Amino acid sequence: MDEWVKTIIIYLIKIGISILVVVLAKYIAKLIYKIILSTAEKSGKVAISYKKSLMTLINTAMYILAGFIIISVIFTNLSAFLAGLGIGGVIIAFAVQEPLGNLICGFLIMLNHLVVDGESVEIDGIGGTVQKIDINHVVLKTFDGKLIHIPSKQVWTNKIIHYWPEDIRRNEIKVRVSYKYDINLITTVLDEAIRTSELVYIDDDHQPAIVFDSYGDSSMNFIVRFWAKRDNFISSTTSAAESVKQKFMENNIEIPYNQIDLHIKDVNPQLVQNKDRN
Repeated sequence: MDEWVKTIIIYLIKIGISILVVVLAKYIAKLIYKIILSTAEKSGKVAISYKKSLMTLINTAMYILAGFIIISVIFTNLSAFLAGLGIGGVIIAFAVQEPLGNLICGFLIMLNHLVVDGESVEIDGIGGTVQKIDINHVVLKTFDGKLIHIPSKQVWTNKIIHYWPEDIRRNEIKVRVSYKYDINLITTVLDEAIRTSELVYIDDDHQPAIVFDSYGDSSMNFIVRFWAKRDNFISSTTSAAESVKQKFMENNIEIPYNQIDLHIKDVNPQLVQNKDRN
């Protein structure tokens, strides 16, 4: 009986130590996270691109360390534990194959800066803003407000489009003009119009371009390409359109409606006579 009570007490102590280790691991993880952020903000030289994901990464590392400590506390004879682990290793390997693959890919994504928190991207045809990189998922918030969890392995192996590799990106609008105008005149007027738009960004490396697109059914079609900063990107479309319309009004240039020319050939004379009688 004494031996049985002693065994229970020993295991209760081990369980208590294990709980304490987990609590300490969580506290130390938060402390390390705060120190890293504080150091980065004070230095001003280190940009933390994974603020949300960094906490997950530190927590994972600390909990793994805590797990090893707990195993060493509970199993004083590790040889028996390792032998049992070896027997069940094959089953466990099959069970965690996919999660483990996602976990490794998640670390690779962060190490290679493939995507970062707050970045606008398109992953495997899904566009949105990266909320955070979790242990085995990348959390993406779509532009219409949906929250999507994409497995890290899918992110690592699929095509990624970065919408904003720089703070400036090219935008464009399409313009239709009547056939009665000279192409060179239209090109000049469109160039003047886009350069007067307030939200269009212009410097030596970012110049607007006027491109003839096609001869349409009712008009000549042009593409006006220009650059805009990230904050003004959506508004720049309206601003450019307003500038083009204003310039067209000043130069009496028409934006045509769709029209169809109908040519009638070989009309039956009898049909004409019947019409006249009616």
